[in-house]
Amino acid sequence: MTDKAWKPKRAGSVGSDSSSKEALVDISVNNEECKSALTKCLKDIEGIRFRESQSAEMANLVIMDLAENPEETFTVIRDMGKMANPPEIFLTAPMPDSEILLEAMRSGAKEFLAQPIQEPEVQRAMARYWERATTQKDKSQGEKKAGSLMALFGGKGGVGTTSIAVNLAAALRQLPSNPSVILVDVNQHGGDLPLYLDLQPNHSFRDIAADLSRLDPAFLIRVLTKCENGLQVLPSGYDDLSTGRLSPDCVEATLKLLQASFDYVVIDCGHVLDLTTKKALELATWIMVTSSLMVPVVHRTKRILELLRGSGFSASKIRLVINRYVSAEQDVLKETEDILKQKTFWIIPNDYPSSSQSVNSGKSIIEGAPRSSIAKSFKDLAATFEEQPATASKKSGVSSWLNPFKGRRAQSSPSGA
Repeated sequence: MTDKAWKPKRAGSVGSDSSSKEALVDISVNNEECKSALTKCLKDIEGIRFRESQSAEMANLVIMDLAENPEETFTVIRDMGKMANPPEIFLTAPMPDSEILLEAMRSGAKEFLAQPIQEPEVQRAMARYWERATTQKDKSQGEKKAGSLMALFGGKGGVGTTSIAVNLAAALRQLPSNPSVILVDVNQHGGDLPLYLDLQPNHSFRDIAADLSRLDPAFLIRVLTKCENGLQVLPSGYDDLSTGRLSPDCVEATLKLLQASFDYVVIDCGHVLDLTTKKALELATWIMVTSSLMVPVVHRTKRILELLRGSGFSASKIRLVINRYVSAEQDVLKETEDILKQKTFWIIPNDYPSSSQSVNSGKSIIEGAPRSSIAKSFKDLAATFEEQPATASKKSGVSSWLNPFKGRRAQSSPSGA
């Protein structure tokens, strides 16, 4: 099929093949005249759907305009290309010089649409898009699955929930499959996640909450902060002194889009169960309740677990993680499991020197003390999520997750190390 011969197929036309051609298109263009022209050119092409505002679906094709600072746009395009299910990018702008156009293609943009928009040019670009999409579909193996959402919720304040979230995310990022990982903070009560990674983010959840209608893959990438270790971070931007609150609707729309964009979404939920946190827990693939063997912590963790079970959360998605464990507490651990009526999914050894040095240096333990027993524990923990699919619980419930734990608990304990 040549570019000249291609014509857009109208709905109901003879010989149309809608099953083989389908694309969800997101027009992320600020120029309203340009956006209107693109919509007009695309709306009658069979197989084209437009992504609705706040939709959780990840677009197959994103049409972006060139920012005043072109390098900012190129960075966004490169980062979108690293997503778990990256969309194809079309770029549009008044005709730039050849050097900028070349850099746009190098960054990952597949097509350039000069302004003012011309319908034949859009049609030719879409013809090439369909050909690439068909080839890619033939090479791909099955449907692309959504990412895993891991919500970490503290049984009590001070048990190390944020530290566990940071180091689990860092360990997931180092898995052999090289997954895309994002660390999200929905804690509105003193969340200080950026400090653990020595970050001074310019954007946060506040930017999304300010105008939720702007939420799309391109805007999302712009508000994320990238770490040197490859992690993407979305800070809360709220604390006890902040005005306003993060709404459950904003959290739901954002987390669903992140799940479509990343292999793993690690969520720091803090330890206060409010409507926003509850929404994050509802969406989570796994709820990891973090605790320790201190009596006040166990007492509150028991209440949290009872509250989660009573609120309809499936027992198969709740995981108990014991932090700061020492080998002499084996009997205490067994008694705690009886009190909580919850088997322990994972234990993290007590290693104050490595943990303290990690926080003070603004690096994860995985990077700061990679050979320590606690770093090994986080790496082993991350590996279990790669080994076990999210649907494993449907077959054998919690027991399917206890088998790898039983083999790894001794390895992860200080005595084993």
